[in-house]
Amino acid sequence: MLRQISALLLGLGLLAAPVAAAAQSTSVDAARDHADAIIANSGGPAFLTNVTDSTLPRVLHVPSGMVCEFPGADERDNIRVFDRSGLDVGCGSWRGSTFVTLFATRYDEIYTPEEVMGAAIRALRNGAPDARPVDRTFSITTLPGQPRPLLAVFDMSLSGQPVRSLILVRHIGEWSFKARGTGPATDDTVVEVSSMALARALPGEAGSD
Repeated sequence: MLRQISALLLGLGLLAAPVAAAAQSTSVDAARDHADAIIANSGGPAFLTNVTDSTLPRVLHVPSGMVCEFPGADERDNIRVFDRSGLDVGCGSWRGSTFVTLFATRYDEIYTPEEVMGAAIRALRNGAPDARPVDRTFSITTLPGQPRPLLAVFDMSLSGQPVRSLILVRHIGEWSFKARGTGPATDDTVVEVSSMALARALPGEAGSD
């Protein structure tokens, strides 16, 4: 059975309604300070490294190789290490009006991307019973050499407001990488923004499974 904590935490994107993000850091030092603060509040700083080298705050999850970026340098940016082994982590950030949560998990058993996607969809429906699948083709952003991740898109309500929410799943070796994006209803850029966030976060070997 999939680790329950990961499936439940895929609902984190539903906890914040889409709003405008703050401006990006104005200096490299400010960006590094922002990343340091996120690491300090993560619950697992030993598994994280500040790799900021510009005005974009960036944090490496060492076990998986996932790099979390925080383009808005928003006070709500976060990383959560969910277990003492460091094998289950999530990072959340605002990308304009879209909130994206990225996850890296190494499960105790082997699951296919389809199985992980199924569990994520069940968790989404549990948190949003009114979720309605959007059954059409969307443009997914990837970097050169990266296979397309699995995608599921839903329209639903959040705090009484209509929103669009999605799940992306991609496996690399023993690691499962997931993205949950939530933004304005009927906004197709939610898919583009979220898939680019996942593409940029994947480790260097992302071009091969």
